[in-house]
Amino acid sequence: MTDIGSDRSTPAAGLTLSLLALAHAVIHAQAALMPLIYPIVIIEFGLLERDIGLFIAVTTAVGGSMQLAYGFLTRYISRPLLLGGGQLVFGAGLLLAGFAQSVGQLLGSISVARVGSSPQHPVGNALLSDAFPASRRGFAISAHISGGNVGTIAVPFLGAALIPLIGWQMTLAAFGVPALLVGALIVWRVREDTRAYRAAAREAGSVRQQLATVVGRSDIRLILGAALIAAGGRGLDIVAPFMVLYLRGPLGIDEATTAWLYALLLVGAVVGPLIAGWLSDRVGRRRTLVTYYLLSAVGIMLFLAAGANLWLLAPLLLPFGTAVFSESPVLQAYLADRASGPIRDVAFSVYFTFAFGIGAFWAFVIGNVVSAWGYPVAFTVMAASYLAAAFLLVAVRERAISAT
Repeated sequence: MTDIGSDRSTPAAGLTLSLLALAHAVIHAQAALMPLIYPIVIIEFGLLERDIGLFIAVTTAVGGSMQLAYGFLTRYISRPLLLGGGQLVFGAGLLLAGFAQSVGQLLGSISVARVGSSPQHPVGNALLSDAFPASRRGFAISAHISGGNVGTIAVPFLGAALIPLIGWQMTLAAFGVPALLVGALIVWRVREDTRAYRAAAREAGSVRQQLATVVGRSDIRLILGAALIAAGGRGLDIVAPFMVLYLRGPLGIDEATTAWLYALLLVGAVVGPLIAGWLSDRVGRRRTLVTYYLLSAVGIMLFLAAGANLWLLAPLLLPFGTAVFSESPVLQAYLADRASGPIRDVAFSVYFTFAFGIGAFWAFVIGNVVSAWGYPVAFTVMAASYLAAAFLLVAVRERAISAT
């Protein structure tokens, strides 16, 4: 079955990409804000690093458990409504976080926000994959991810300024306001041919049949396997929070300098996916992915070797961020190339269910590794996850991809 979209993108596709990237920016802003809040929460609530790992694991699992449902829900609820409604729930969760007076209340409100943000990846990427041809799909999905990372750039500065000024609770609440506005814009402006999509979904078979197709394909299983393993070094959920804790804790770097170093890492998160997406459209997804996994493994070991030497850390974090934040969108574009039409919605649902579920597991594991053996061992484990993911992708058989 061919994709619903034509062989070229339209102005409506551009508007959809712009609004979804804006929504993604709001979601990532909250994700990038949390590493700045964790050190405060540790002191305020008397927690340990492994407690933060458990916190990340629980909130990630809550959002991740929703992913699989979207392969079914998109048959009955329009994708723009799922995306816009999710943003509204996300914003409401952050507003609730503004009233958190205990770690349990914070856990509950961030979990609500995670549920609201859960459609963004599987539903948003499927919608964009239908709107853009394969020759531009890598760039479109990477622009979606990179747009999300734009929201992280201002956080080390804006968040660092707001937290001492209004407190961490009110800072979280303030970040919920733009989420509500963007959610309303998506519901109002983003459109799709729901009738054509549902007809194509019926033609592709039941959700169970599509799920069997997805898990029965060896190439998709290898891509899913790479996602599961590489989640051990995922950017915002694993690398960023533990890097910040490492800089502030064992290395003893002050808060302002840590914010600047964190910003350098996140600049790479904006530039990197755009370059990687463009590159994958031209030289191939697998070649790009293997290269970036290798660069990420080398980068994290160089970060570990640099220690507290700012002359080494400052020039390292930008290229490292460029590499470590780029593999995920290209891997998603690789999956979109392999699964077409409504099957793609199910494939993305499975992909992100496993990715976020294993992300919760990895957060728990890394947190405990830090507590038991220290940060150097934890960062080494992250580097090993990149190498193992690259090994799996080498086993994927390449084939020609349709331009539509």
